[in-house]
Amino acid sequence: MQYQNSQHEWSIELLRGIAALMVVFAHYYPLAGIEPGLLKFFFSGVDLFFVISGFVFAPYLFGKQFAVVPFMIRRIFRIYPLYLAALFAYIALHLYQNLAIEHIAAHLFFLHTLESKAIAFYYNPAFWSLPPEVEFYLFLPLWLLIVNRIRHYAIIFPIALIAHLVIAFLSPANAGEINFWAILAIHLPGMLIEFLLGAIVWRVITQSKNLSLRLILLLIGFIFWITLAQIFSSRGDGVIASDPILRGNMGLFAALTYSIILCGWIGLIKQCPQWLRQCSIILGNLSYGIYLFHNAMPIALQKLSSHISDTSFAVICFVCTLLIATLAHIVVEAPLRKLGRQWAANIQTSSAQK
Repeated sequence: MQYQNSQHEWSIELLRGIAALMVVFAHYYPLAGIEPGLLKFFFSGVDLFFVISGFVFAPYLFGKQFAVVPFMIRRIFRIYPLYLAALFAYIALHLYQNLAIEHIAAHLFFLHTLESKAIAFYYNPAFWSLPPEVEFYLFLPLWLLIVNRIRHYAIIFPIALIAHLVIAFLSPANAGEINFWAILAIHLPGMLIEFLLGAIVWRVITQSKNLSLRLILLLIGFIFWITLAQIFSSRGDGVIASDPILRGNMGLFAALTYSIILCGWIGLIKQCPQWLRQCSIILGNLSYGIYLFHNAMPIALQKLSSHISDTSFAVICFVCTLLIATLAHIVVEAPLRKLGRQWAANIQTSSAQK
């Protein structure tokens, strides 16, 4: 994806990497046998991913035109090849564990989150977040259609917020129960507002260059994050699900907090050191692979766990995750992303010449 303003690229890639590492920590701290405290809220790294996606694609939401077919080709080659490689890796791990191989078609077509939590998490719990991401990509052409048909298209923002709140209110008070509204909550009807918050961030930072305001927003964002982390770590899923204000809204509150942090962070450092820029780009490039493969390592290395300490096992799993993500990026992700961009560019050029 070409950013509207390339000077923000490194800061966005750094945030992608941080979001992936947050999710890894959230899944690995039980392996390490440590008490995470406020860092238990690192589960919300997924919400940071959604806000980042909304930010990156915000120019289209605010009027930038795009060719639908080339856009979709780029998105398919960005998301699907590495996902497919990860899916086959988890299927292989199921065979290794002598577990049944089921729900493959649902996973192949991103339909695995439409029935139950058991199916959604059958191969890899991290796969749950991909369907709403794909649905957001499919929503963008519809957004352009809305923009072309009605003048006040910004009404979609409050509609998305109201839809989320209604879905959250109607979701079950039992954290383990799944119903129609709980399924909607993890798909675009319930998640769209989180993407749109990222779009609002883009709008804010392109219109405001006030450094003092950025610092204030950054401080407010971190204060909000600590408050939410305290609520999340002290109350637990059951209490949160039974609270009509918190139920189904922790992701929204997290996304709002990350939006405030992004408003303060993006563009804050005017002259980025080259080492920080390079490290940020590398971490961003590896973030998708880290996110997809990190849950595989404890399974693949489970025989090692009985011979070393819990902390050492978690560290080794993390290092192996970085290695697998690097290999996957070099062998699968990078070349196929390049192929997708080239194919999309050729189609766009052909269309322009007709």
